[in-house]
Amino acid sequence: MNTSRLEGQSVIVTGATSGIGFFIAEGLARLGAQIIVAARSAERAQTAIALFPEPGRHRHLELDLSDLASVRAAGSRVGTGQPVHGLVMNAGVIAAHPSYVEGPFGVESTVGVNVLAHLEFLRLSFPALMRAPAARVVSTGSFLTRKIPFDAEDWLTPGSYRPRVAYAASKHAAEILGFELDRRLIGGGSPVRSIVSHPGSAIDALTPDRPPLHQRPAVVRALATVMGPVFSKVAQGKDVAAQPVIAAMTAPVVPADAYFGPRTGATGTPILASPVPTSLSPELGRHVWTQVEERLGASIIPEQ
Repeated sequence: MNTSRLEGQSVIVTGATSGIGFFIAEGLARLGAQIIVAARSAERAQTAIALFPEPGRHRHLELDLSDLASVRAAGSRVGTGQPVHGLVMNAGVIAAHPSYVEGPFGVESTVGVNVLAHLEFLRLSFPALMRAPAARVVSTGSFLTRKIPFDAEDWLTPGSYRPRVAYAASKHAAEILGFELDRRLIGGGSPVRSIVSHPGSAIDALTPDRPPLHQRPAVVRALATVMGPVFSKVAQGKDVAAQPVIAAMTAPVVPADAYFGPRTGATGTPILASPVPTSLSPELGRHVWTQVEERLGASIIPEQ
């Protein structure tokens, strides 16, 4: 897939100090972008930045998505600052709590951090995105949405809590809201676009080392060299899993309802893929959007 260079463009990546988020940021930095690493730890952010090309070009933005004061302070700082050309909403809870825990905005913590906190940050950052010529917002979903259905009436504060279902609900909501955001931006004539992606299947064993952030034991590296071709149909490294987001940020032309994912669904080079029908449903999108704005107590897209 053709990509564009990003010289002179600034891109915020949440969760860029580890995992797929690091490789998203690294890949965008290699294309010339200035990366704003939105993360809790300044130390880990600087460690990540030191591994990027031209480290002096990048900076840390303090952001703790589980702390609303931090989310609002960071969003306000971005919103009143320099133009931002891209926002990758990647960070979040992967291993949901074993039992129900309340998170931001009084909802279940996984959806609170993965979805509502990100949208609060987006809401406050939006003026900076509008100041760029054609900014892009990338939401990260999951192919787990194909395996666990979404309950639109029981995802914010589920009556029957299951960790895997909570995580799937957060990723499903991220997809639903990402598509709904794009419909509203296009309908309002905004130059900002919203694109949805999913990484497929990614494991540490197939992920290249980036010490000190990520380093595999020698035996794991050896096994990955031998067994990598065997697992290539079902799993990939996190560097490869980062490619759909990079494609979403750099594709020269992006159609409405754009959804980037690995070629096979689980692995492979990024392509324009097809989400589950519920993610694309305009009716469900409007419903979930209203639910979220009621919790936020504000419009996600500020009035211009």
